[in-house]
Amino acid sequence: MQRDPLAALARLRRLETDMARRALAEAEARLLAAEARASAADSALSAEAGEGMPAEYGAWLRRGLAERDRAARSLGFAEGGAAQARAVLAGHRAAERALANLRESRAEAERRAAARRAQALLDEAAILRR
Repeated sequence: MQRDPLAALARLRRLETDMARRALAEAEARLLAAEARASAADSALSAEAGEGMPAEYGAWLRRGLAERDRAARSLGFAEGGAAQARAVLAGHRAAERALANLRESRAEAERRAAARRAQALLDEAAILRR
């Protein structure tokens, strides 16, 4: 039995797409965590704004602002990572669709060739009968 290289390539494409889906899920999880961290940092700044002694608030404010800035940078990185993971997945899906189209067109060409061969045999048999 002859091996079909397109079938092997299709399996490889499926594996790549599955890996890209997992990577996207991980990137989306990191994005959700970063959004939660940024929201918590903003909420903490709002909550502490009017409480405590001015000297204590000044020390806390530096830490709170630094945490908010770190959370914002982390959110930016997570957004970029999620966008990149989406693009990679889209590329893998497009490659899968292109391969499926190629396999379909080859199968159709093989069906047409088989039909032509069958018709040629019928034509030859008809000629021999005369």
